[in-house]
Amino acid sequence: MYLVLVLVTGFYCISQQRLLAQDIVNFKAFGHTPSLIKDSLYVALNNVDSPERQLPVLYAIGEEHKNYGNADSVVHYAQRMANIPNTYSEFVMPPLYEARAQLLLGEGKYLNGLYDSALEAFLTGLSVVDEPKNEAIVRRLQLGLGKVYLQKHRYGKAEAMFQEVALIADDASLKAKAKLFLGRSFFQQGDLVAAARYYDEAQGSLDEKSGTKLKLEVRLAMAELALKQKNYTISLPLYEEIIRTGLEENYFDVYTVAVQGYGTAQRELGNFEVAEMTLSTAYANAMQWNRLDLQKKIVNSLRLTYSAKGDFENAYNLMTQFTAISNEIIAQQNSKAIQELEIKYQTLQKENEIYELKEEQAEKQNEIERQKTIKKAVLIGFLALLIPIIALLYVYYQKLQAQSALNKQQEELNAQRISGLLNEQELKLARTSLEAQQEERARIAQQLHDSIGGNLAGIKLQMANMEDKNKLQKGIMNQINETYELVREISHDLTPKKFNESAFTLLIAEYVEKIKNSSKMEVTFQAHPKERINNLGEPLKVVLYQVVQELFTNTIKHANAKQVELHLTVHKNVFQLLFEDDGAGFEVKNTPNGIGLYNIKNRIEQWNGSLLVDSALGRGTVVTIEIPIKHKHENI
Repeated sequence: MYLVLVLVTGFYCISQQRLLAQDIVNFKAFGHTPSLIKDSLYVALNNVDSPERQLPVLYAIGEEHKNYGNADSVVHYAQRMANIPNTYSEFVMPPLYEARAQLLLGEGKYLNGLYDSALEAFLTGLSVVDEPKNEAIVRRLQLGLGKVYLQKHRYGKAEAMFQEVALIADDASLKAKAKLFLGRSFFQQGDLVAAARYYDEAQGSLDEKSGTKLKLEVRLAMAELALKQKNYTISLPLYEEIIRTGLEENYFDVYTVAVQGYGTAQRELGNFEVAEMTLSTAYANAMQWNRLDLQKKIVNSLRLTYSAKGDFENAYNLMTQFTAISNEIIAQQNSKAIQELEIKYQTLQKENEIYELKEEQAEKQNEIERQKTIKKAVLIGFLALLIPIIALLYVYYQKLQAQSALNKQQEELNAQRISGLLNEQELKLARTSLEAQQEERARIAQQLHDSIGGNLAGIKLQMANMEDKNKLQKGIMNQINETYELVREISHDLTPKKFNESAFTLLIAEYVEKIKNSSKMEVTFQAHPKERINNLGEPLKVVLYQVVQELFTNTIKHANAKQVELHLTVHKNVFQLLFEDDGAGFEVKNTPNGIGLYNIKNRIEQWNGSLLVDSALGRGTVVTIEIPIKHKHENI
């Protein structure tokens, strides 16, 4: 609610701001969703009275909304198309319009970042349409399917879809879109050279019939590539061109994405106020259109802007908003139904191949039947008995293989649990021993310093007050001084120095720097406020240091991440640790806790803390740890 009030109130109408040199860029935040659809379409919809005549009008209106980026309206008209058979009980939906309804539904869900729902719609559309008769709609569905696979980081499947569309499609715009998204796939994988090549091919595929919006989208991809390469002399003019044209042509979704990119570039150049203004404007528009995925990206850019300018309070609030949007997107997904549809689509393709083979086989079989005698019937009967037997044997063999694999997996899980329990027991014993040693060392150090050191200091004072010291007394004084200094050194050596002499945030920063130097990961570390974090008690510092080590160890071993962010925050007597990577991720519900997470959870629970792991395949991992801070936990 804090973020909504700031953005919507502060940026209702921002225009004509001079941002770089002498360039002027117009920004606009919309208090409502602009209505750009022709009135004639709505009039036509009200005048038609049969489902056959309603379908093309509904589809035309949905296409118009898609062109202007109105995701919710696209979904609305797609659902109206799909619900027509429920309204007219005797009407049978033609496969073409059923596929078109699913295409619109998938595009609307995709714009909102609901990729599982979009995948379900595209797969459903492909399963109902007849490809030879409706090749154009099939290619558009395949393109949509590839876009979702790209967002889910399933690059192999995505590129296969795009390559097929680019190779087969007759429409120049479809070819250009396929090559554009091929470039985006390589861009996401870090191959900027291949991305630039496909972007150039996409631009070369455009013709006179290609719409202005597609041309802007290709230019937008080129601007993002230049921004990634930190080539601001190219990216900023491109973004400014797209922003102006997007407003003129009313393509507000492309305009908003361009504003986000422009704000990101300004942040990287250190122009934090300009970046904050432009990103806030973009966020207001994304909220107005209920574009969840775009909201998530813009909130993250704003969070990085506040963090870069040192405003950690707002950065913390935005991090909470980012988590809320992510949870809302996850809550609206339906991955189980998607897997079933993918299998159904793949099976349908196989069935089509089998059908074609059967037709060829039937022709050959007819020729054979004209030449065979009664022996053929006997042979067919024998084969009819043999094939089911072979099939049964094969199924039985598959079950045995599956059972064997299951048993092996269970044995490995049991071994892992046993190993984890043993390691945990060893860790507890080692921690108990270490704590006892530290307590004993501290006690001895205090005794040496207070008792023996105090006595030596008293003797030294008495000797110093003696008059007419002879040579023997001076020698004794020197020995007392040497003994006193030796007792002090022993006392200090018995006291742990790592967490007493160095600031805790500095120790973490040094460890992060070692990770960056020994790996290919780009690591970001932020701590706020440093004074309170450095004043935490030594036992809690030791635990937190071990947790950070464990998190980085897990990421290096399993995540294959390129970027990692570590944030330490103390807010309202709660210590929070946020650890985020962009690695492979994993299914949290279907993955048992390994030794690393098990150890982290046990350490945190000893301090009455909580551990939250948010991850999914291809979406990275976010680990949030919160520990209540009491006065006894701080060195005040």
